[in-house]
Amino acid sequence: MAVALLVGTLLALAGFLLTSVQGFAVAAHLAATAPAARLLVTKHVAYAIPTVLLSLFSQSMVIFFFIGTGRLVKDEVAGFAEADRRAVLGVLRGFKRQTSPPATFALLSAIAVFVLGGAVHTSALPSWVHLAASLAAVGTHAWALVAEWSAFIENARLMADPAAFVRGRPAAGTGAGAAPAPRSLP
Repeated sequence: MAVALLVGTLLALAGFLLTSVQGFAVAAHLAATAPAARLLVTKHVAYAIPTVLLSLFSQSMVIFFFIGTGRLVKDEVAGFAEADRRAVLGVLRGFKRQTSPPATFALLSAIAVFVLGGAVHTSALPSWVHLAASLAAVGTHAWALVAEWSAFIENARLMADPAAFVRGRPAAGTGAGAAPAPRSLP
């Protein structure tokens, strides 16, 4: 499931890039008032709709993925010692802190690009607004991809064997001789 969600985020990012490049072609043809401009606008919208839908689906599913897997892990570690359970719960909160903001902003940026594109099409806004929103969407989707990638890797390790994951983390207050902790989460 994690691979599918990462692929969805990657495809949404690629879709925003492709649609942006195609939008430049639309703008160039509209500036030249070519008769093919209507077809280019139709193709631009035809690329944009699946891109936005893919973004909305993949990012909302990322949020639900970490909620669902967090619940599974919480149930599995219910019998652990208090300190171990707290460590696992802290890691789970870290995954949500790491992935929820970029996923949420990626969702919002996809919606903004789409709505602002409609406003540009009706001449309510200048085209640079849509372009700026598109670039922001590309940036937020890249941010989401990086954040989700590392969180999915650590989450898979945690779900595979919570006890081993806890044992691999150094105890609080241990010195330099302790085993290295898994990659820390921001």
